[in-house]
Amino acid sequence: MKQFLREYRVELIATLMALLGIFLLVERMQIRVTILAFMCAAWRIVSGAVWAVVSAVVNRIVHTTVSDLIGLGLIFLAILIVLRRLRLRLLSRLQKRRACPVCGGELHRSRRRKRDRLLALLVPVARYRCKNEECGWEGLVLRTHH
Repeated sequence: MKQFLREYRVELIATLMALLGIFLLVERMQIRVTILAFMCAAWRIVSGAVWAVVSAVVNRIVHTTVSDLIGLGLIFLAILIVLRRLRLRLLSRLQKRRACPVCGGELHRSRRRKRDRLLALLVPVARYRCKNEECGWEGLVLRTHH
């Protein structure tokens, strides 16, 4: 039973939603009016919140000076530099020697591919191949020199 419920969970929920929709279409009680009033109130609350956020953002943009933008840019740049240096230091400690991750053999550099060059813009990596011909591992390794 659990397997059935897990496998057909989406279909069962969709069926219940369809049945509830049919019930709401044919029922003669005041449920429709209550649901409509609830939906209208929810819409007013959500649209009011969205309008408040949009107004606050526009107000902030209108009152932003060039020095504010430069200051925010410098803060953002400083955070990026610190995060990059932290990442490089942590990763360089994890990978001190150039050894094959499969067999532990010696690696040698091989020609990078275009996608490797794109990735290297974000993460300093180089393509290596295991010298052990039986292993044949080839992949990207983090460059530890900065």
